[in-house]
Formats: sequence, C-alpha cells, structure tokens
Amino acid sequence: MIATIGFPIQIFILGLLTVFFVLIMVVLFGNLIIMVTNRYFPVPVRDAKPPSGLTDPVKIAVITSAVYNATGGKGKVKSIEKL
Repeated sequence: MIATIGFPIQIFILGLLTVFFVLIMVVLFGNLIIMVTNRYFPVPVRDAKPPSGLTDPVKIAVITSAVYNATGGKGKVKSIEKL
C-alpha cells in the first residue's frame, strides 16, 4: 500500500511546485513589464486648471453636499467633469 501511494504524492508535489514557480514568474515578469513601461512611456502631465464650465462655487458646493449626503460623509469629491 505504501509503495502505491508514493508515486502519486511525488506527482502531486511536483505539480504544486510547478504552479508555484509559474506564478512567481508571472509576478516577476509583470513587475518588470510595469517598470519598463513606466520608465520609457511615462504618463503625460495634464494642466491643473479646472474646466471652465464648473468654476462656479455654488455648483461645486451643491455637488459636494450631494456626495456627502449620499455617502454618509464617507465620500469625497476629487474631480468634477462634464459628461
């Protein structure tokens, strides 16, 4: 009985190690691709001025108040864009 269970256990451990190795390689290659992409193809910086249609402080206050009420004070407005 012991001799018949040894080979399947070896195959099982070999399969687990293979999956672990492949996942480690995916993570390492993914990080390498991200580093190369960020170094040689940076994201262009946008101008920081707000759109001209939403500079009215009353509109900003109304939108901020609506988000505050809808989320119970947990939400914050980061940007306002017209669709």
